[in-house]
Amino acid sequence: MGGTILEVANLNRARTQRIKRFSGKAFWGKKKRNLYSEHYKEKVRFEEMYYGVLVMVVCDSEGMVYDLWFHPASYHELRSLRIRYRKSKWLRFLVDSFGLMGDRGYRGCEYVEVCKSKEQNSIRQVVEGVNSQIKLFNRVSRWRKGITLLAYLYGYAIGS
Repeated sequence: MGGTILEVANLNRARTQRIKRFSGKAFWGKKKRNLYSEHYKEKVRFEEMYYGVLVMVVCDSEGMVYDLWFHPASYHELRSLRIRYRKSKWLRFLVDSFGLMGDRGYRGCEYVEVCKSKEQNSIRQVVEGVNSQIKLFNRVSRWRKGITLLAYLYGYAIGS
């Protein structure tokens, strides 16, 4: 299982019609990176604001998507998983029947096994491939409303 953030708009080049797709501060998120500055000749902490949604995916080692949901971009993946686990009987069934494997961001979660070996990480690369396909799908689809995004994501999941 894994999650990815789909950016709706970047604060630097945000267009208001794209921002109005969702309402509320919860959809704003921050990216923090260390970038090398030629001017200062050192790494500088860079923080960028963006507006988007967090898309969470549960798939198997073949890339077959079993569950998919989204939350505001400001949610942490673990928080999103816990909310979904409480509300979804299907996810609870998947966890009880098969189990979930996640990266180190899921430490402390009782129903997610954290990858520790290279073999487990190679299995988890399938999820990262699905996430990259969803990001590509997001660029192509140009969705307008949240329900449209959900329909596109479920259409992608059914088609995979």
